[in-house]
Amino acid sequence: MASVLKRRGRIQVRLDERERTALSDIVAQLQTHITRALATTPRAYDDETMQGEYDRWVRPEIDRGYEADLDVVRDGLSAGDELLVLTEAQVYAWLRAFNQLRLAAASLLSITDDGWEAEASDEFRARPEYGMLMALGWLQEELVAALES
Repeated sequence: MASVLKRRGRIQVRLDERERTALSDIVAQLQTHITRALATTPRAYDDETMQGEYDRWVRPEIDRGYEADLDVVRDGLSAGDELLVLTEAQVYAWLRAFNQLRLAAASLLSITDDGWEAEASDEFRARPEYGMLMALGWLQEELVAALES
């Protein structure tokens, strides 16, 4: 089972082959939805003209940042090692990537507000995006806890 801990100042993520494959699949499935997810698209201005300019000048840089963070995750997973020893910078890239992927999954699930869990039906919980959201959330929590330890 996946584990995350801190040893000698470095974060260690242990994922077996099945878990690395599953996480790689989650990244592949959700990455195309990141830029489409409303929650991942920052709005800087109420004025549409100003927002259009913001999107033209700033959005490409934001997208490059998302892709760079996903590359860090993909590189770690594709190394084929069961034990990934991450630098602090890599951990933060993983956290940012997971955050964007979770927002994409939430968008696909039409989650817009906190408290949605209380009313989630069995059919909702059976959706693949729900499992992705939960897996990413768990790993994100574990990474944060390891950073804080």
